[in-house]
Amino acid sequence: MRLPQYIEPRKLAQKAGSFDGDMLPEDMPRVMEAIASCESVNAKLQFDIEDQRRRTMRGSIQGDLKLVCQRCLQPVDYKLDVEVNLAMVWDEDQAKKLPGYIEPWIVGEDPEDLHAILEEEVLLALPVVAFHDEDCIDASLLSVGEKVKQPEKSENPFLVLAALKSKSDSNQD
Repeated sequence: MRLPQYIEPRKLAQKAGSFDGDMLPEDMPRVMEAIASCESVNAKLQFDIEDQRRRTMRGSIQGDLKLVCQRCLQPVDYKLDVEVNLAMVWDEDQAKKLPGYIEPWIVGEDPEDLHAILEEEVLLALPVVAFHDEDCIDASLLSVGEKVKQPEKSENPFLVLAALKSKSDSNQD
């Protein structure tokens, strides 16, 4: 089942609604710009009202993605597994009052774009730099340009100053 794009999250929380569905590549264009490929991601979401009367959306997003290895520029497998824990708030003031373990989702009375909020969660879960666990390129290819010759060890230039100072000190005696 494919996830709907537009939902009314406050009403879903009131009714304790839930979704178990997929988002396809065309549902998440910003994610597709950041990765090499993916077939789909699956989201299991539960809308509810907590004891503190907060409307929440909790669940998980999972999928198999192909990222671009920053060493060899070839695809690398990445197992996406994101926990979603959002509280629906009206404005920034309410968002600031939330405990640290729950993220704010500013929603109004109008339908909200579920794909956009889930896409944000996926983007935040991606690694900053993707690479293969094993060495994927020959280490000799990592050098650039000619080898720099190490300068020969020379005398310390401050030894000359020390010698001048000691001569000056002996002349003053």
